[in-house]
Amino acid sequence: MKKLLLLVGLMGLASWANAAGLNYDFEGGADDWFGRGEAKVSLSTDQKHGGEQSLFVSDRSASWHGAAMSSDYIQEGKKYKFSVYVFVTQNANMNLSLQYSENGNDSYPCVDQKEVYAYSWTELSGEIILPEGATNIQPYLQSNNETLSFYLDDFTCEEIVEELVEHPEIPLQNYFATYFKIGTATTQGELTPQNNKNLILHHFNSVTPGNELKPDCLLDQQASIENGDETNPQVKMPGSTRAVLKFCEENQLPIRGHVFVWHSQTPDWFFNEGFQTNGATVSKEVMDQRMENYIKNVVTLVTTEFPNLDIYAWDVVNEAFLDNGSLRQPGSNYVTDGTSRWMEIYGDDSFIFKAFTYARKYAPRRCMLYYNDYNEYIDSKRDAIYNLVKRLYAQGLCDGVGMQSHLSTSYPSVQLYRAAIEKYATIGCDIQVTELDITLADGADFNKQAQMYRDLFDIYREYKDFISLVAFWGTNDETSWRASGKPLIFSEYRPKVAYDKIVEGLEVTSIPNINEDEKENWAAVVAQDDVLAIYRSCEYEVIDLSGRVCFNGNVIAPAYLSLSELADGIYLISLKAENGEKVLSKLVKK
Repeated sequence: MKKLLLLVGLMGLASWANAAGLNYDFEGGADDWFGRGEAKVSLSTDQKHGGEQSLFVSDRSASWHGAAMSSDYIQEGKKYKFSVYVFVTQNANMNLSLQYSENGNDSYPCVDQKEVYAYSWTELSGEIILPEGATNIQPYLQSNNETLSFYLDDFTCEEIVEELVEHPEIPLQNYFATYFKIGTATTQGELTPQNNKNLILHHFNSVTPGNELKPDCLLDQQASIENGDETNPQVKMPGSTRAVLKFCEENQLPIRGHVFVWHSQTPDWFFNEGFQTNGATVSKEVMDQRMENYIKNVVTLVTTEFPNLDIYAWDVVNEAFLDNGSLRQPGSNYVTDGTSRWMEIYGDDSFIFKAFTYARKYAPRRCMLYYNDYNEYIDSKRDAIYNLVKRLYAQGLCDGVGMQSHLSTSYPSVQLYRAAIEKYATIGCDIQVTELDITLADGADFNKQAQMYRDLFDIYREYKDFISLVAFWGTNDETSWRASGKPLIFSEYRPKVAYDKIVEGLEVTSIPNINEDEKENWAAVVAQDDVLAIYRSCEYEVIDLSGRVCFNGNVIAPAYLSLSELADGIYLISLKAENGEKVLSKLVKK
């Protein structure tokens, strides 16, 4: 970058950077800018947005060729606003993006992309958050027209400093502590802002990694090929996965694993001979071994690197059914009609049973296993899911059904949704609401959305004996995968009217502050709130002095059980872990 010196007075300044950001007007030079690929950059007076010069980009021969820059001003873990003006002599699609490295992997997130019309200056602008650990950060411009030359001018980059948001004094999780966990999904990028970290830590007691445990994130094609074992696909721990799991482990946040077996976001090469992109499809016998080794390798990778991570649930199979209740059709995992390579190889639901068999074999102790699907309330699909999970549950392979619950204010009706919960509850298995969001539809406002959220939470509380988790898919409207429909209960880290409606009139249960010695004993009683806090997943019984079992069940720790209906007196608490280990404690309620 140009130093001030006397050039300021003679030629103007090529660029400047300080606390206010970067500014390149190209009046004094093109320092920090270079050609990407075979492209060349040079100063030009032929076109200019402001001043007398711009940067001319020429000699391109591929779409990724263009103009890039590098500056120490742009750093990891921060949020920036970018703006640049471009000029073309023919209509073209232009792309402003970032390139950065993270743990040996390159990423190319788009800041802005639009159609630019000839002979006029057009602004490309947008905001982006750089993940922690990002290095070699380079903004760049390119065009899908491989040979197009273009001009750029008045490039700016400004750091956006977060204003920390205050949260309601009472966390959302506290309202439902004696009912079920309150969860959210998040990704590495969403964890970069401190506001999002604070929101998660305050309101939620379960986290689902949004993408970081999916097959396309963990599978390592090159290592699988080099390993030379046709049956043993290799896995890796990308920086994005490590960041999310580390956040959860350090903050003692239980997580849901998502997902082992899915037709989507599973690369086609995983099903091919030699793990080759264009290889022939392997046999069912080979795929059996690949599936088993993949599940084993993922569990080993995660539990070895994060031994203190509480993985209390895992989606084993996701979205195997179409809305009409039939299994997906055979075909590539990456076509728009949602065909499945799993079905191409197996031809029936046998792969589902094998997946659960392997998951039960290798999953962490007390990790609950789920079948997960969307549109799970449509009659035909509901019945298909019911029949599958009932069979799996009867064989001891599956612990519950995951209801994604991607809804809208226009569909489904609350009655139809309730009918699905009632149906699944008859299996006797656990139910988890795994990906809840409600988009605005048909001109609906936030009040209608809020009422639907409240109606659903009333149902969830009614079925608390069957439901162990209600999790939202995302934290904020702005980062939701359905952002245009404003589907969540937080916007810009602040509660919406839906939040207020959900908690309206509810009594609050204080989550007990228990020391580590008490946690070693698995359970502690907070008398003033009539709460039994259990810190290890187990079977429990509360027994009176006559030997009568007052209530019992299974819990996924940490769990908070209300004792409000229990009469004053002396009781025995019996806790039994999956491995047979047992703890007995005395409870005095008065």
